[in-house]
Amino acid sequence: MGTISRRAWLSALALVVGSGPAFAKSSSDGLDPMSVRRVMDVTVEPRFELDLLRSGTQPTAELNGRLYFLATPSGATLQDLWVTDGTTAGTRSVQEELLPPGAHIEPGSLRATPHRLFFTATSPETGRELWTSDGTREGTRITRELNSGQLDGVAAQGPLFVFGDSVLFTPAGMGETEFDLWKSDGTTEGTVPVKDIASGATQANADGFVRVGNTVFFSAKNELGTELWRTDGTEAGTTLVRDIATGAGDSSPRDLTAVGNTLYFTADDGQHGRAVWKSDGTEAGTVRIKDFNPAATGLVPTQLAAVGDTLVFVATSTEAASQLWRTDGTDAGTQQLTALPSAMLNRGSGQLLVPAGHRAFLVARGAMLGDSVWVTDGTAAGTRRLAHPTAYGHESVRGFAPWEDGLAFIVTTETGASELWRSDGTDAGTSRLTRLPSGHPLAPPAGLVPFQGALLTSAGDAWTSRALWRMERDDASPTFVCPARLDVPSNGPSGTVRVDFKPELRTGPDRAWIRSSFEDGQQIPLHQTLSVTYQAGDDQGRIAYCTTRMTSLDLTPPAIANCPTGLTVSAQSPRGATFYYPKLGIADETTQDVLVVYSPTNGSLLPVGTTRMNVTAKDASGNESTCAFPVTVRNTQAPSKACKVNEVRVEAEGPQGAHAYWPDLTPVDSMSNKVTVTSTHASGDLFPLGVTPVQVVSTDEAGNSSTCEIQVRVRDSRPPTLTCPEDQTLTTAVMSGTRAEYPEATAEDAVSATQITYSPVVGTPLAPGLHSVQVTAMDEAGNAALCDFHVTVQYDPTTDMRRGLGCSVGSGPSAAAGWGAVLALAWTLSRRRKDGTPRA
Repeated sequence: MGTISRRAWLSALALVVGSGPAFAKSSSDGLDPMSVRRVMDVTVEPRFELDLLRSGTQPTAELNGRLYFLATPSGATLQDLWVTDGTTAGTRSVQEELLPPGAHIEPGSLRATPHRLFFTATSPETGRELWTSDGTREGTRITRELNSGQLDGVAAQGPLFVFGDSVLFTPAGMGETEFDLWKSDGTTEGTVPVKDIASGATQANADGFVRVGNTVFFSAKNELGTELWRTDGTEAGTTLVRDIATGAGDSSPRDLTAVGNTLYFTADDGQHGRAVWKSDGTEAGTVRIKDFNPAATGLVPTQLAAVGDTLVFVATSTEAASQLWRTDGTDAGTQQLTALPSAMLNRGSGQLLVPAGHRAFLVARGAMLGDSVWVTDGTAAGTRRLAHPTAYGHESVRGFAPWEDGLAFIVTTETGASELWRSDGTDAGTSRLTRLPSGHPLAPPAGLVPFQGALLTSAGDAWTSRALWRMERDDASPTFVCPARLDVPSNGPSGTVRVDFKPELRTGPDRAWIRSSFEDGQQIPLHQTLSVTYQAGDDQGRIAYCTTRMTSLDLTPPAIANCPTGLTVSAQSPRGATFYYPKLGIADETTQDVLVVYSPTNGSLLPVGTTRMNVTAKDASGNESTCAFPVTVRNTQAPSKACKVNEVRVEAEGPQGAHAYWPDLTPVDSMSNKVTVTSTHASGDLFPLGVTPVQVVSTDEAGNSSTCEIQVRVRDSRPPTLTCPEDQTLTTAVMSGTRAEYPEATAEDAVSATQITYSPVVGTPLAPGLHSVQVTAMDEAGNAALCDFHVTVQYDPTTDMRRGLGCSVGSGPSAAAGWGAVLALAWTLSRRRKDGTPRA
């Protein structure tokens, strides 16, 4: 609440105007084609509406260029007779001028022949009788007193039907006359009985008069029941047309309608239910056209109207949707035109078919979907609901009348404004003609009467309790453009005390003045609505109206402070994180009752990712402020390390190293179901000798990672496979021994080359005796294999001799000498000790 800047006010106004109903604004950019003029302020309530419950009644009668109507004075119940010629000077009450004191005309009974006015009236002296008037006091009188004194001579709410220069009427059925049908030309001598339809004092209740050519048809009751009759105004020419419900039963003809030279009506013959009939005035020519079988279908024909040479009618139902039909007088030519929405029309909803031009308009009032107007030209293609002024809604049709080959009707919008519309049955020909006086809730426009090419209605406005208004074609009439509703910002602590809005006025060449029903100092209480009426007038007396329902509102939303731009939180589980909104500063300048809504709710579990958080603060006036910010839930927890061991030791398989294996790399991540493991080496790879570090990285979907290392040690710890030679015996002729000479040992190693060493080394002097030789085989890793074998050194002095003599001793003297030498040496050696020293 509070004062709003003028710029903010205009912005709010633009939004409201732009969003208002289309028909509440100007229907075009031009001026409205009709002007409204005040004929006269009145303290009475003129009656211009049709009585839908009484067919054949008329609220007005026109005679000699003047319109007669009834009006109810303020605080009274009986109605007075008024007259107007469309001007202020020619509009007045003629109740006291024409009628005696205490006399009152029966509503709906005004009729006019070419030269006289007829009506039924009741006076204290005469009771109810038929009256006539030429518009003067001297020419206003009872035509003929059918029953003397205070006894009624004319039936209450009885029909008056104009037939040439005369009227047909029905008596009260009591007193002196037994005739059931009378006629009058306005003179005593010309007020005569026509026919005694029901013998004796029984009333015939003649009703429903309609003229077809020179014949008048009506329904009446006698001993044969209520049936169809005809008259030419003479006793001989007044006859029963047909006993439709044979015997004493009632066919009860209703809705008598003339279509060319044919009479159409509805009747019940007692066998088929109410059906559509036609008649040419003869018994043989009175036939049933269409049987609706109401007992089975629930459809009852009603509301007949002529459209050219075609009859259209409504078939109502309490069980299903009502239907609009047409007929050319044959069963085959009786067809359904359209089905009406079941919620829109039902029996007793106030629908009325109004012939206008070459079409008939169905005006539906008081229905569940709001009032609406339909149109038909007698064809299915030409039958539809008018799209304007509204499709369906809370608007009401308060008055209607055939005018200019179309239908003129008054629409009262849900805002209380009233508008005059006209339709020729097409969308292009359906438009608003002008806005009507409004602003007085107890005196909306009532009824619509064509008169002298113009239209008359009565209504009150914000400055006049009620007046008589005249609408007529005028291309230069003032025209307003304003919204149907307007939210005005409060400019005080309790509402709006100043309204700056001025409706747009489009007018003709004359300057117009504008006034508003909203007075300075007046207040529109906060959150309440007030109908504000604007009136414009020009020098020619033309008046235009515009009504806007203004609502004083607190248009300032609550303030939200400390709204973050964005937050990041760590996930607590794979499902996300529980989030609590930070403390916000929320305040409203008008109320402490601020509704704060969190979406998602406070304490919600937010999924991993980004969620848009919304805080809405709404005050008691419905103003909202929103704080919105993103919250990103991130997985910041890295997976566990995937390594199950820190080191793997393997034995070399060859010069290239060895294949190393380790347990499966299975990291654990409580936040993510998908973890990717990468490593510099795979389990089972071939690793070289030495230490090789294996880097293992575990990465989850959020990019969090952990690293561990496995050291793969490939070692050569196995010694070579060493094979020593067999034990050896060395023979020497040298007493001191001989140099060491060995057969080669063999060594094998799968990983590296080996080096073989002997101890004693080759070439070492060996004394005669037994020697142990140790063989060592060492690979490049320093692994050694040992083995040993024995070498026996034998002293044999003959060794060299034998070597010199050869390997064998022959015979002969030389051989004998050689053997002798050997034997001598052997004996010498045998004399030494085992340690090589000579024996003593």
